[in-house]
Amino acid sequence: MWLKKSFLVAFLLYNSCQSISKTITQVSIKEFAQLNPYAQITQCTNHYPYAFQQYPLYKEHCHTRFPNQGIFNDAYIISVPNGTANLYEDNYWGISGLVFINNYFIKECQIKNISPFCYAKTDTLTIQSPELCINLNGSVAICWHLFPQCYGHFILDVLCQLALFEIQNIDYDYLCIPYSDKFMQDLLDIWGINSDKIIPYTNNIEIFADRIIIPTAVTQTPQVIWFTNYTIDFLIKHVREKLLKNIKTKKNVPTFSPKIFISRKDSKLRNIPNEDEIFKEFEYRGFRRYELSKLSIPEQILLFNNAQAIVSFVGSGSTNIIFSKPGTQYIEIVQTMVDATFFFLANIMKLNYYHIDDTTYNDFSHGNQNSSCRIFSIKKIQDFLIKNPEL
Repeated sequence: MWLKKSFLVAFLLYNSCQSISKTITQVSIKEFAQLNPYAQITQCTNHYPYAFQQYPLYKEHCHTRFPNQGIFNDAYIISVPNGTANLYEDNYWGISGLVFINNYFIKECQIKNISPFCYAKTDTLTIQSPELCINLNGSVAICWHLFPQCYGHFILDVLCQLALFEIQNIDYDYLCIPYSDKFMQDLLDIWGINSDKIIPYTNNIEIFADRIIIPTAVTQTPQVIWFTNYTIDFLIKHVREKLLKNIKTKKNVPTFSPKIFISRKDSKLRNIPNEDEIFKEFEYRGFRRYELSKLSIPEQILLFNNAQAIVSFVGSGSTNIIFSKPGTQYIEIVQTMVDATFFFLANIMKLNYYHIDDTTYNDFSHGNQNSSCRIFSIKKIQDFLIKNPEL
């Protein structure tokens, strides 16, 4: 666990946390309001709808697997005076990134029914004393997610919560947010958050502050939908414009090829055995290959913003299509994991979506982020390029 020296002067650490356990109770946001009458609850959306084109793969099943119309769960911001926040990791169920406020877990903060309350089918949970207790003068806003180390989740979930705060003109003295990875630090720096205001989100600590401010989850729908993220359009557009605006004010902006092929050679998951062979087919059309891990975050954003045509395998790096211009040609190579996230993002950003599919129904039914990749059909690549000579 680490905390920056510049931050140490801003709070008083208790000498030790009380060595007692406490009971956490799961409640709805309405129940929380009744139990905490001094809390201020701001409703930010009301049955906000989504309406996308139908996902083009496995259409006979997609109305239930990847529904293209529906509503989001309502989004709220909760502000609690003299509040206590426990940032908790449940080792038994292997779930981190849980936030409890005044000994309550608010159901509307839950991600896809992933919580010890759902798994154990209970409304109460006993937790042990935290490793560190912080007593802080001022207000603390908390943005988080269960899987913030995933670049896509950090942008679609965490930064969209930050966008909600900004749209609602929420002021805070400190921001508790995932901050361990370089891309997190870079994105927040581009956003314009002063690093002295940041409390790195750390499991198993307790924060007491003059005011605790948290948002509910901003990507959830009444129906739990696996293997696809749904994103509120005005939030992700706010993220896009905020980051693009701040990057474009900087000098020495690099230039990139207008035709880009995103490699997975630098990924730990779902590497494509014959990627070189696939790329050669696109290289003949003027595409240049990039490994995103070798680019800075500003370079990644500008790479996608400058592109006229993008070829990418299904993966978190494709989240960068939110920075692409309307009308950009986005070609998604789909193998082993069928995920409609980037198709829906392409809809929001008004990109021209194409796909090259080499999946089986078993991939559709059981594929996931850990699926191993097989050799991709080069004939399918060639057939696609013949049918789309404009690329």
